[in-house]
Amino acid sequence: MKRATRRARWIAFYSAAAVALLLALPAVSGIREAALGRISAETALGGASVDPALGGASSDPPPPQVTRLSLPFSGTWWVIQGFESGDTHTGYAAYAIDFVPAQPIGTRAPRHGAPLSRFICYGRPVLAPADGTVVVAHGGARDWPSYVKGHDEGNYVILEHAAGEYTEFRHLAAHSVTVRAGDHLHRGDVLGRCGNSGNATTPHLHMGFLSSIDPITTRPMTLSGYEVMSPGGTWQAGDGTPNKGEILRPFAD
Repeated sequence: MKRATRRARWIAFYSAAAVALLLALPAVSGIREAALGRISAETALGGASVDPALGGASSDPPPPQVTRLSLPFSGTWWVIQGFESGDTHTGYAAYAIDFVPAQPIGTRAPRHGAPLSRFICYGRPVLAPADGTVVVAHGGARDWPSYVKGHDEGNYVILEHAAGEYTEFRHLAAHSVTVRAGDHLHRGDVLGRCGNSGNATTPHLHMGFLSSIDPITTRPMTLSGYEVMSPGGTWQAGDGTPNKGEILRPFAD
């Protein structure tokens, strides 16, 4: 009986985690309205990651993806914006995903002026989703204060996994990027930590998939090795395309 009760509590915890980020947060954060469908989640978090004029989506169908991409983190996270959302994930960011860790019911957004360390996402390790070579590593930007929209490109890392297959990770924390161009990373290696650099107002992780970095061209991606929580609180294998509002986690080793 105790084991069943404990399991039920955990199911309730994860089922409500995403709801907690909309009902339990003050309206000033914008996330509550975002999750209720009134505004976009990325708008609530500060807009697109970089200037969309930097590039765009591929106009031609890309070749089949050859790299098996894993989730770039451990633990349970929430998708706050997915592919071609119609919000800010268009053009350059058409095939990007934004993530934040899931939180329990009753969690409130840190107040304005609170240190970034009060945000659950801040400082979380960002992991290489597959073996690859670092082709761009920018780690010299500052973290902007919470709820202040940055106006630089921020800290980011781009990995090359195969010909025409790159992943990028933006909004990384100041002083957290320890890799350099030319470094070879293995799946699961830490490349940086979640921060609030660049065009964001609260810490979150932006992951994109590119077919080119000059010019920057985005392409669809499929992720592997993860599971998604169903409305009933059970876990089931993900279909490869994380969607806005899903709670997901990597498969246990």
